[in-house]
Amino acid sequence: MGGMLFGYEVGVINQVLEMDTFATHFGYRGLADPDFESEMKTSRTGDITMTFLLGCLGGALIVSYLADKIGRKFSILTGSVLFNVGAILQVIANTFGVLVVGRVVAGLGVGILSMVVPLFIAETAPSHLRGRMVTVQQLMITIGILIASIVNAIIIKTVEKTNVEWRLALGMQLVPGSALLLINFFMPYSPRWLMTRGREEEATATVARLRSLPADDSVVQTEIREIREGIELERQVGTGSLKELLMPGIFNRVIIAFMLQLGQQWTGINFIMYYATSLIERMGFSKEQATIPFTIANNAINFIGTFPGMYLVERMGRKKLLMGGALVMGVSQFIACLAIGLSENHGSAWSWVAIFSLYGFVLGFASTWGPIVWVYQSEIFPLRLRGKGTGIGTMSNWGWNAVIAKVGPIMVKNIDFYTYLVFGGACIGMFLFTLLFVKETMGKTLEQMDDLF
Repeated sequence: MGGMLFGYEVGVINQVLEMDTFATHFGYRGLADPDFESEMKTSRTGDITMTFLLGCLGGALIVSYLADKIGRKFSILTGSVLFNVGAILQVIANTFGVLVVGRVVAGLGVGILSMVVPLFIAETAPSHLRGRMVTVQQLMITIGILIASIVNAIIIKTVEKTNVEWRLALGMQLVPGSALLLINFFMPYSPRWLMTRGREEEATATVARLRSLPADDSVVQTEIREIREGIELERQVGTGSLKELLMPGIFNRVIIAFMLQLGQQWTGINFIMYYATSLIERMGFSKEQATIPFTIANNAINFIGTFPGMYLVERMGRKKLLMGGALVMGVSQFIACLAIGLSENHGSAWSWVAIFSLYGFVLGFASTWGPIVWVYQSEIFPLRLRGKGTGIGTMSNWGWNAVIAKVGPIMVKNIDFYTYLVFGGACIGMFLFTLLFVKETMGKTLEQMDDLF
């Protein structure tokens, strides 16, 4: 559900930004000067998207400390409360300032959840299923995006064109937000976090419950012993302070996590998801086509594409999927750039080539860089530094996400379809980075990562 909140937010804001009622209410449509209106749209849409992402960045910073202090379970509770408060503020907003505050508060919640949910999954899943279980986070993001686009399509078609339209669309975020709030009361604590607090009996009972085995079963006892030994070894090495992130064997992992999250954003995926409607319009299709059928198709492909990644992550491994995905995305972006350029003078057939190239890119991302980066980040750090290390990686994700959300519309305005060349080049760059620096972690327990790095 934590992933679904972010996915729903991405899906809802893409279409809300293009609603005439929303654009008019917040001052970037219906202006007398067309040039000024264009500038205001670029500025306002960028600010609305970026403020949410800056909130996410702040949430990732907070939870890098919070996850170790109060635990994974209560960090998830904190994130869900903040998200719901932010959603309410957005719904009731009458001024741009209140809207922005709501965006920031909701972003704080999503930033917390984006780091701690994959961490919680990684620490509770069996090692042979860990990668597949963490990819469920990405699956839920894609489900959220798809559901939001369908719900928005229904709202656009059936609700009167007043402020009720966009308020209802934003208010629907409270459904998954409230669901996560309720689910939290039934979630167990992370057994690894319990062990760091000396609560071994509770940790044993939690592992037994998660594995559906008696507490005295040999499988449960072996897992608890491995966790205990891993914690004792880590305590001999260090105390989990920030300066330990600079130690040999740790700092390289910090750099890898930071760069993979940077690369995930510079593929251009969230730029495309946030502004899909306007980008598809620029390919030569009508606003109605771009707003509903093409956007829903894009989000459906994003959802379906997650399943190959879930299947292959424990068969092909992390590194091969990242390399293959980077190549597919890079080539797709290059083709999209070429096709959009040709469509201007050589007919609408090239517009269809462009849209299918865009869909190919989304499919490549959803099955590789979407889920695998989160899997990799959640499993490479030692327990004493896992909260801080994954926090830095997550801050990289949200920081670059915010940068791209703001500069993306500016890039399109100034270099038009050549923007796809920038993102395609970044994909090729991340192929090379993965080839040279990323180690394969498939099949390794969390306690074996120190030996690997």
